[in-house]
Amino acid sequence: MFIGRTDEIKTLEKLYNKNKFQLVIMYGRRRIGKTTLINEFIKNRKAIFFTAQEANDFLNLEMFSNKVYDFFNIPETTGSFNNWHDAFMFIADKAKEERFILAIDEFPYIAECNKSVKSILQNVIDHEFKNTSLYIILCGSQISFMENEVLGYRSPLFGRRTAQMKINGFNYYNASLMMEGFTIEDKVKIYASIGGTPHYLAQIDQSFSFEENIREL
Repeated sequence: MFIGRTDEIKTLEKLYNKNKFQLVIMYGRRRIGKTTLINEFIKNRKAIFFTAQEANDFLNLEMFSNKVYDFFNIPETTGSFNNWHDAFMFIADKAKEERFILAIDEFPYIAECNKSVKSILQNVIDHEFKNTSLYIILCGSQISFMENEVLGYRSPLFGRRTAQMKINGFNYYNASLMMEGFTIEDKVKIYASIGGTPHYLAQIDQSFSFEENIREL
């Protein structure tokens, strides 16, 4: 069950309803719920959701190619794109025909393996993507990288984003929605102990007391 993130969903929806090119930069520390948020937003929408791996450039490009081929019902035997420029140009051509979302999670893994990816993406945005209604989400868990290398003044992508979202932990109200069955006192104790990280809150066993949960976890 999806809980919270009302403001974040509203922001993503508002941008989507503008029906023009969007580049959303989303970031936040691990386990904070970024992937869950993206999945909730793209639900029932045409979307390519690719999660980069801590692998070399060749493998990420190959996996990305397979995701794109699968979305457009192209046989994987076609072979991978030769490079990221060809991959983004293919996306641009398809985006001229229909609207869809391209979400790339853990973007830093790609950009760190291939230093030219940001420049390639900037060039395609300026000359191709901006003339489409493509909706791009670039997401990352490496906060310093996303702030400096993607949003920063020296980044090739500087000034291209149409929105940026730093995803933080839940406040007490939203965190308490994941603690059904506990007393208010125990909810406060749990929140004071582990904070508002959704992944950690999901580990709480409602059949245990606060003390038992802390001991077990």
